[in-house]
Amino acid sequence: MEYIRITRDNIDAEHVCCAMSGKQALAKKEWLKRRFDEGLIFYRSVERGKCFIEYIPTENAWVPIQADGYLYIDCLWVAGSMKGHGYSNDLLRGCVRGAKEQGRKSTAFH
Repeated sequence: MEYIRITRDNIDAEHVCCAMSGKQALAKKEWLKRRFDEGLIFYRSVERGKCFIEYIPTENAWVPIQADGYLYIDCLWVAGSMKGHGYSNDLLRGCVRGAKEQGRKSTAFH
């Protein structure tokens, strides 16, 4: 499976995979845009469907968490026909790799 990183530069043209549509999806995209400057990372499958991971440094997580130096996984979702193919493992490995590249300790799950 190939994955695409959603960024400020491509978010308006890309699907964000959530179970939202219309105004909710637009609100989610605006929320994501504000979080990119805080270190939010969002990867989704190139194939359209619900297969994505969204994580951020714990210092900028939207929930109260004491875990400085870690990454907080806000959402990991693999559903429907995407299930059962190891895609969640791919996404988690990518997150752990990202944590190491950033000098982080590891990840904290929501």
